[in-house]
Amino acid sequence: MSSQILPMPQRPPSPSKDVRNPWKTATFCLAGALTVTAAALVYTATEGRGGTPHASADPSPSIWQDDRPRADTTPVETISPAPSRPADFKIGDEARNGGAVVTVAKVRETESINVAGAVKKAGGGAKYVILETVVFNDTKASMDLTCSLPIVNSLLDKQDRRYDTIDDLYEVAGNPECNEQLQPGFKDEMLFVYRVPEDAKIIAWEFSEYDLTSEREPSAIELDSA
Repeated sequence: MSSQILPMPQRPPSPSKDVRNPWKTATFCLAGALTVTAAALVYTATEGRGGTPHASADPSPSIWQDDRPRADTTPVETISPAPSRPADFKIGDEARNGGAVVTVAKVRETESINVAGAVKKAGGGAKYVILETVVFNDTKASMDLTCSLPIVNSLLDKQDRRYDTIDDLYEVAGNPECNEQLQPGFKDEMLFVYRVPEDAKIIAWEFSEYDLTSEREPSAIELDSA
């Protein structure tokens, strides 16, 4: 009996290197898709803020929007109330400010005045403005009208310029003498004299009782320029 050698079974061919594992391929594709989607979300969020895309753990503000009301930080302008001002007066009115009561009887302009018995000219480009007044002392103390400052005053022109009286009013003819005290409850005639530019248009006179204890608003008397 002859022996017959059977052929050895052949090993099944190994899969080709070009044939990919379908599960591995599917997992890779899914991971890639998730990565692309996440990158797109980050890019969209940063583009909405005008920035550049970057990896960040912070949630996108387009999704997590803070809708809580915010405090108004706009500064508020504080408007102080306007100070009360005494009523204005006209020539002939008995104008009062504190205990000083002044009546302007007349306003006149001149090129010269009589000072200390001599004529004094205003000079080139200038003139004198004289207010003829009656002052009544309604305070609790005496007033030295010419050598002291019981009545603070200013002459105003149309350009809102303010003028002081000339020096040594006691030397002006017709004025009270220096240190002649006007007692409470009495009145006296008083000339307030100013040297101003020749073309000045005089419109008003302001005065107030001199008082160190308070900041008193002046009273105003409208004037007709001579």
